Amino acid sequence: AGSYTNELFEQAAAAAGQSVQEMLEGGAMAQGTLLKRLPTLSEIAETAAFLASERAGAMTGTIANLTGGAIVD
Repeated sequence: AGSYTNELFEQAAAAAGQSVQEMLEGGAMAQGTLLKRLPTLSEIAETAAFLASERAGAMTGTIANLTGGAIVD
């Protein structure tokens, strides 16, 4: 609720002949990852909470890759 995701991906989805929901749940975006799925909101939130916590205090200059393998580092 309140997400701008539909507006952000609306044109790309229309160009692919899909709804935004179809594109995000199993379409080209998900198929373009090594996991064949996009990260969940929960996975993103848990990672952000960890990175902001004292448990990540020893981490410096770190990039958290949450692309599900769309970008391989």
